[in-house]
Amino acid sequence: MTDNKSYDEQLKRIMNHLADSVLEVSDEEILAETLGNGADPQEEAERTRTVLRRPSRVLESANKSLRSLGHTVNPKSWKHRQRNYHNNCRDCGLSVSFTVAGLIWGDALRGPCPKSDWYTVREKESTGQ
Repeated sequence: MTDNKSYDEQLKRIMNHLADSVLEVSDEEILAETLGNGADPQEEAERTRTVLRRPSRVLESANKSLRSLGHTVNPKSWKHRQRNYHNNCRDCGLSVSFTVAGLIWGDALRGPCPKSDWYTVREKESTGQ
């Protein structure tokens, strides 16, 4: 367990250094390298945008699913775990997790929030009571 934690911390540190080094490269240097490799800069830019947008879309989907069931989560409480992100409903405490690849799961997605007034009102409205 300690070896895994140490490895994860080392990997995180390396990834942060790589991200920092990418941020230090000028647009001209990136363009020159892309053209030097024979790649189309527009295609590379679009591919990069797609990769970066995916996690945002998955997060949006998870939040939409939770809202539809009356669950609410603190958007600042998403916790990164080894291979996923995790949060809990503010009202009932049920969990939800997702991966950037698009998998979403958790007890909060199994049904309506038992502590949410919002869902109870919506249910009454739909039954005409």
